[in-house]
Amino acid sequence: MNVTSDPSQALAERWFHKAENDLLNVENNLKAEWYASDTVCFHCQQAAEKYLKGFLSWHRMPFAKTHDLLELLKQVKQVAGADAETLSGNLFMLDRYSVSVRYPQEYEEEPDEEEVREAVEAAYAVRAWVRSRLGLE
Repeated sequence: MNVTSDPSQALAERWFHKAENDLLNVENNLKAEWYASDTVCFHCQQAAEKYLKGFLSWHRMPFAKTHDLLELLKQVKQVAGADAETLSGNLFMLDRYSVSVRYPQEYEEEPDEEEVREAVEAAYAVRAWVRSRLGLE
């Protein structure tokens, strides 16, 4: 990624870099013969969260310290308007992986293959939306 001289955009690009690292972890795990589906889904959620925080940083919008993707979506809508609503389904689905998959008492079953596929698709959809709105394609 090109680092810009605008501090807000430079911070956003650092968020995007971290999100890309999460997606790299997803891709590397999926290439393995066995992988931890909860970890893959967690990294998908993390990538989406970091892309949203990067989007807000790009627009100089402070955001709450939260893992709640739907709360971040409210803030994104303040900048992007109703167009951001297209993210809601993907964010709703990914939001369940923010904390619960990290702790055994909160998540009883590992995500199955379909849930993993949906999480990966959702993370990439959020990535595509953010990058297209910022002209980073």
